[in-house]
Amino acid sequence: MSTRTKAVIATELTELKNFIDGEFVVSSESKTFETCDPTVGRPFALVHEASAADVDLAVQAARHALDGGWGRMSIAGRSELLFKLADRINQRFDEFLEAECRDTGKPYSLARHIDIPRGAANFKVFADIVRNVPTECFRMETPDGAGALNYGVRVPKGVIGVICPWNLPLLLMTWKVGPALACGNTVVVKPSEETPATATLLGEVMNEVGVPPGVYNVINGFGAGSSGEFLTQHPGIDAITFTGETVTGTAIMQHAAAGVRDVSFELGGKNAGVVFADADFDQAADGITR
Repeated sequence: MSTRTKAVIATELTELKNFIDGEFVVSSESKTFETCDPTVGRPFALVHEASAADVDLAVQAARHALDGGWGRMSIAGRSELLFKLADRINQRFDEFLEAECRDTGKPYSLARHIDIPRGAANFKVFADIVRNVPTECFRMETPDGAGALNYGVRVPKGVIGVICPWNLPLLLMTWKVGPALACGNTVVVKPSEETPATATLLGEVMNEVGVPPGVYNVINGFGAGSSGEFLTQHPGIDAITFTGETVTGTAIMQHAAAGVRDVSFELGGKNAGVVFADADFDQAADGITR
């Protein structure tokens, strides 16, 4: 590739900044990296890598938003905002579709029917679930014979670290962020370094529908020695959810052991397909391929 061609491509790169406390910010250390459009094999975005200081700011913003009102907002109030969020994603459907396909290289026909609509629907689904989940109550005998009632009270867990994979960036990210926000938590999202575009775009939508600053934060970067490690080691994170492979999962679990923080892991989803001798082989091959 000629120097001139490189210069032309560089001027066309989309800039993806970190999203902290409702604002798009440049990393305090000004490190950047490129992400590639797999369909053409060329970079399409310049991404700002979050430093340890940036991650700390994101966690502080999430804590402030949690204590400042989001965690105490009524379920109805949060649900209304999450419904608006889903509707706004669908209103900007083509933008999310373009970002997702350029990030992942997957066909528009697939992302149009699965990734974007299901990514948006996750906010409505979990808002509905939280609105309709009852609390439990148990009757207990007491020495004075009057009896007592024990009942459950649900409160937000806190600030959740969300680490997402590259294969379904929007869908799997909102599958984590949707229930976290519906339950009154705030989040710091670390998307895959290969597919950060829709997580960034979602920050715009959060602002558009009135989600308070700090409720949703995005820090870009890599794993070890970068934003992923900074996030999982941060003492202000109350729980971590991660989808990815087992080596990274092991490292995250070791970090989460400090403070005995909860983790939610999906470490691989490649289930075995078993074809028996009496099966129609062509049908089996078609089904497994799908």
